[in-house]
Amino acid sequence: MLESLIWPYEWLMSKSDPRTSDWPLIGSPFPIWSIILCYIYVVKSLGPRLMKNRPPMRIESIIIVYNILMVIASAGFFHYGGQLTYIPPGGNFSIICERVDYTVTDKNMRLLHLSWWLMILKMIEFLDTIFFVLRKKSQQISALHVTHHSLVPWGIWIGLKFGAGGHNAFVPLINLFVHMIMYSYYCLAAFGPRLRRYLWWKRYLTQLQMIQFAIAIIHSCIPLIMDCGFQPFFAYAMIAHAILFWIMFYNFYCKSYYSTAISINNNNNNNNNNQSENIIQQHQKPE
Repeated sequence: MLESLIWPYEWLMSKSDPRTSDWPLIGSPFPIWSIILCYIYVVKSLGPRLMKNRPPMRIESIIIVYNILMVIASAGFFHYGGQLTYIPPGGNFSIICERVDYTVTDKNMRLLHLSWWLMILKMIEFLDTIFFVLRKKSQQISALHVTHHSLVPWGIWIGLKFGAGGHNAFVPLINLFVHMIMYSYYCLAAFGPRLRRYLWWKRYLTQLQMIQFAIAIIHSCIPLIMDCGFQPFFAYAMIAHAILFWIMFYNFYCKSYYSTAISINNNNNNNNNNQSENIIQQHQKPE
C-alpha cells in the first residue's frame, strides 16, 4: 500500500523544475501543506475558541496600515512582474500563448524569485482572516474566503515546482491588479461609518473578481486549442481553479445582492400592503 503511494509521488517530483528544486518551501509539498492546514485550523477552530469569551479587538488602525501596505505590495508586484512578462518595454510574452522557458537566464530567474515572493505575499494575506477572528467577525470567515486564501498559495507553489512563467504568468498578473482595487476598498471600509457612503461600489468589486476568473478560463483554454509548447497540465489546472472560484463568487454575489434586493422588495410590499389595509380600515370605520 505504501509503495503504491510512494512511486507516484517520486515520479511526480522527478518532473519538477530543477531551477527551484532546492528552494525553501519548494522541495517538498509538505511544508506548504502544513502552513495551509495550520491556517485553516487557526481561523476555523483555535482562533474562535480563544476569542469566545473575549471582547472583539479594536485593531482598525492596524488594519488600515496593513491594507495600505497590501495595495503598495500588489502594485509593486504588478509593475515588476509586468515588466518581466507582458508590459513593454521589458515584457515580451505573447498574451495569446507562451511556453514555459526552462533555461537559466537572468530574466527567467528574476521571474522565478518574484514568483516565490508572491507565494509568500499570498501567505501573508492569511492575516485577512486572522483579523476577522480577532474582531469576532465569524460571518466573514466563509467557505469562499478560506478556500480562496488556501488554494492561491498552493497554486503558485505548483507553478514554481513544475514551471513558473510562460502562459502561467497571466492569471497572477490580473489577480494582482484586482487586489490593488480590493485592498483599497478594504482600507476605506476600515475607517468605519464616516466613509460608508463612498463604498457603494462593493458589488462591482465582486463583479470584477468574477470577470477576472472568466478571463482566466478563456485565456487558459487557448493552449488547448493551439499548440505553442505550453503543457496542457497547467492549462487544465488553471481552468479548474478558475471555474471553482467563479462558481463560488457567483453564489456569493447572488446571496449578497439578489437575496438582499428580494428581501427589500418584500419588506416594501409588506409596508405598502399594511398602509393599504390601514387606509381601508379607516374608510370602513363607522363615524
